[in-house]
Amino acid sequence: MAQFRTPTTVEEVLASRVISDPLTLQMCSSIGDGAAAVVLCSPEFLKTMTAPKPVWVGASVMVSGTPDASLDPAALRATFKAYEVAGVDPRDLHVVELHDASAPSEVMYFESLGFCAPGEGVQLLRSGATDLNGKISVNPSGGLPSKGHPIGATGAAQIVELTQQLRGESGPRQREGAKLALAENGRGQVGLDGAAAVSTILHA
Repeated sequence: MAQFRTPTTVEEVLASRVISDPLTLQMCSSIGDGAAAVVLCSPEFLKTMTAPKPVWVGASVMVSGTPDASLDPAALRATFKAYEVAGVDPRDLHVVELHDASAPSEVMYFESLGFCAPGEGVQLLRSGATDLNGKISVNPSGGLPSKGHPIGATGAAQIVELTQQLRGESGPRQREGAKLALAENGRGQVGLDGAAAVSTILHA
């Protein structure tokens, strides 16, 4: 489903045009066109129909951003509330889709969303723990630098990707044994914070 599917070397990424030093073109997501749909129903209604393997919503939390710098950013407030509502520990997640509009965002979220301790994001990445079949597979879709950023459809596309993962329908992108997933998405700007953020916990 990604816009950019050709394997790219580290050298090619570093040699691409500088967008905002030190970020190069291939470290940044491109704006794209796209559409995605999510159908929700009650467990009772589900019993009346023949449907694919269901995926359950453990929590879905949306918060507004704030210019108050004393508060955690919107993405953190939404995500940690979702953990609380769903009763899950971030280190128990199997697969995650993060809003990585530029490449460094992913590593920063490793730390801020509790996948590892502060200062250990690069180490987590280099360990292979966030690879496709690592302990916590992050952005098996390729993330926004690979699949593009269709703005309004980005968050729904994350949910679709994770639904396929939890159903075992992701083909070469499949994270084996995926049972617990997180989608984190946000947009806009209020001061130094995002204007809004939404985090969703899904489970098989």
